[in-house]
Amino acid sequence: MDAATPDIEVRACTPADHDAVIRMWREVQWIDDSDRMADALRGFLGYGDARVAVLDGEAEALAHRTPGTIRYEDADLPLSAVTAVTTSPIGRNLGLATRLTAAAVAAAAEEGAAVAALGMFEQGFYDRVGFGSFGYTLQLVFDPGHLRVEVPSARPVRVGREDWQEVAALLARSHRTHGGVRLDPPEAARAELGWMDDPYLGLGFRAADGRLRAAMVGTNSGEYGPYRIAAIAYETMDDLRDLLGLLRSLSAQIHRVALVEPAGVQVQDLLDRPLRGSELLDLDRQPPHTLMAWAQLRILDLDACVAARHWPGPPVSFDLTLHDPITGAGHAWPGLGGDHSITIGDTSTVVPGHRGGLPVLRAGVGALSRLWFGVRPATGLALTDDLEGPPELLAALDRALLLPPPVTGLAF
Repeated sequence: MDAATPDIEVRACTPADHDAVIRMWREVQWIDDSDRMADALRGFLGYGDARVAVLDGEAEALAHRTPGTIRYEDADLPLSAVTAVTTSPIGRNLGLATRLTAAAVAAAAEEGAAVAALGMFEQGFYDRVGFGSFGYTLQLVFDPGHLRVEVPSARPVRVGREDWQEVAALLARSHRTHGGVRLDPPEAARAELGWMDDPYLGLGFRAADGRLRAAMVGTNSGEYGPYRIAAIAYETMDDLRDLLGLLRSLSAQIHRVALVEPAGVQVQDLLDRPLRGSELLDLDRQPPHTLMAWAQLRILDLDACVAARHWPGPPVSFDLTLHDPITGAGHAWPGLGGDHSITIGDTSTVVPGHRGGLPVLRAGVGALSRLWFGVRPATGLALTDDLEGPPELLAALDRALLLPPPVTGLAF
């Protein structure tokens, strides 16, 4: 074989590969040189499914996926989260990341996942295996002293890295809305807490029976902040109010908090003079707020995703010509490419082939996934993404797939 195209073995990751993966993650600066972060990575590789690409006997690329669920309206759909795709400097420009990600998507579909999702390093790369961008994540930076929320009477508790099992249990029962993600293995919480930078800070509240009912964990990077909240979980909206009140109680010392806005609320409603507060930030160094889509998703089980939509209005029927880059790529799972016919109604259905006599929607699977989860309306996607159809059909789809903004509620 030519030296420019080395012999590459793709196989399951084993404990014998862990040192190579740790080296790889340090090379790309995903973890530092501490034993704590290396141990967290070993734990991460111990759950879910991990596959490596091996060159000259060493793992030089990794794809890891974790089972979970994603909320669609009031239902939970089985999810496969691609929780890491890493390539070492030695393995770059050989197509390893694409190959491993495509294999992970196909394996997840064969195992029964309805949706795949991942965090992206740049928009466009994962489009080649059918992913489309998820909804925006808004990170707010504010002075917690501006919060118009009462300081709770309940006494807060510390939530340490050693409390990962309680954090995992809270995440499993935490409040979720449309698009909300839950990862099944409790060990996922252990890994995430282990990877958080020092100085670590975790705070929360316990219920009368002793269970952890609300928690926020992150990094407090200075005497006056900012306190960067990496994860937040709560059982009820009242518990969220208590967490915001707790932030207010810290404002005598912490002057800045960075918080991803929770689903279903507009934190600006709770800030005293929010525009004036933004002007006090050093805008040359950091914007007061950031808005970005960092996650992507794609449909794997079209039947399950279509059936999850319940539309009480007039039924909308159309024929669909769907492009899926997985189709024809040589995987055991054939992908979703081809012709389908869909009806959106109180009971939504999909059947193979075109029924004829219906308006035709042409779409890539990433664009269809965004449409179906309500990331953007059909009329908008027809302008910016791989989706086209008659104006009357696009307008009808805007109405039939009008959903709450999808929010993962969890970084993965």
